[in-house]
Amino acid sequence: MEGPEGLSRVARMRQRVQARKRARARRAALAAGVAGFAVIAGMLGMALSTPSSAKAMSVDGALESASVTVNPSSSPSSSPSTSASTTAAPPSALAAAVSGSASPGSASPEPTATATTTAVAAAAGPGSTAATPARPTSSPIAKPFGGTAVAGVLYKTDSGVSSHFCSASVVHSDAGNLVITAAHCVYSDGPKSDIAFAPGFHNGTLPYGSWAVTKVVVSQSWKSSNNPDQDVAFLQVAPSSSGASLESVTGADKIAFGQGFGMPVTVPAYPQGSDTPITCTAPAVKFSSTQTEWDCRGYPDGTSGAPFLTGVDSSGEKGTVIGVIGGYQQGGDTPDVSYSAYFGSAIQALYQSASS
Repeated sequence: MEGPEGLSRVARMRQRVQARKRARARRAALAAGVAGFAVIAGMLGMALSTPSSAKAMSVDGALESASVTVNPSSSPSSSPSTSASTTAAPPSALAAAVSGSASPGSASPEPTATATTTAVAAAAGPGSTAATPARPTSSPIAKPFGGTAVAGVLYKTDSGVSSHFCSASVVHSDAGNLVITAAHCVYSDGPKSDIAFAPGFHNGTLPYGSWAVTKVVVSQSWKSSNNPDQDVAFLQVAPSSSGASLESVTGADKIAFGQGFGMPVTVPAYPQGSDTPITCTAPAVKFSSTQTEWDCRGYPDGTSGAPFLTGVDSSGEKGTVIGVIGGYQQGGDTPDVSYSAYFGSAIQALYQSASS
């Protein structure tokens, strides 16, 4: 039997089934088109964003490469997030990232490829004709020793010598009362108070007593802006109860200025939390015209303020101070690389002011 439209029920059913199939086909085609458009848009977005992420990755990679050369085990750089962004940067982009990584206007340049070239191949700085030696393939490591009479620790008198926070040493002065350390150890918003110096500290003993700090001398540039090129402080200490000066009891290191770069230096220091001093000898190379770099492993927190000594005598006791751990990164972000503000005319003027 046919219906009023002239089609049988079976024919109408077949017609509806075919209509539904065509509708499903249209919906599937539409969905496929939308998905295809999304894929294309995603690919376009990736293509547009890849240069930016590749540049960022190449900067990080460049910094890591430069810091390995200039600063073995220096500040860690960012880890690559994807292999695609790592390989996207061509060598030319990497070189550009390295050469542009220094912070504009920074007094102490970041360790870039340019700084690397300067540190390895440049002639020595002011006052010296010795060329900076080639960087060794591996840096030496600190070792414990018995200490010296002129090197010691700084500590807060209310917390005891075992809580020492920085290293320091005696330098010659007419009054015999002068100690040198890093400015960041003793002056932040103002000079630290109630601090003392314990020369020759070793295994919990104070063989040369404790000397109260009466005056902290830092430059105006450090006071106003914590200029890393002025991260040096001189401390005046009170005489002993018998009236003796510090230098008359311990002796003193000499101090020199404008010595350039490239000579080996010995650095006696005290890691924080340790009663045993450490020492190491390695070349003091040129990091910048105002900063010296010294690569010796094993100098953690607490070693700031330790002296860079040249011409150490045969007993290993005394030498000539040409720097102290401080300056760039307040002496270094890792225990394997240390820095010092270069001892030029500004530090010489500070010394003269403190010793007068």
